Amino acid sequence: MYEAGEWVSCVSPTPLLMVVAPSDAITVTDLALKAYVQALHPKRLVTIPGGHFDPYLGQFPVASPAAVA
Repeated sequence: MYEAGEWVSCVSPTPLLMVVAPSDAITVTDLALKAYVQALHPKRLVTIPGGHFDPYLGQFPVASPAAVA
C-alpha cells in the first residue's frame, strides 16, 4: 500500500516537487495533498487538471516546466 506521507519529512533538505492531478483515481489525491502539507521546505506543489496520466499526456506542456523551474 502506498502511503505518501510516511517518509515525506525525510526528503528535506532535497527540494520536493509534487505534481498532483485532483481527479486522479489511481493515486489518492487527498493523501498526496496531506503529504505535501507534512513535507518540509523546500517544497513546491503543482496541480494539473485531470487524472493520473494527464501530467504526462494531455497536460505535459503545463507539468514539464514545473520540473525545470
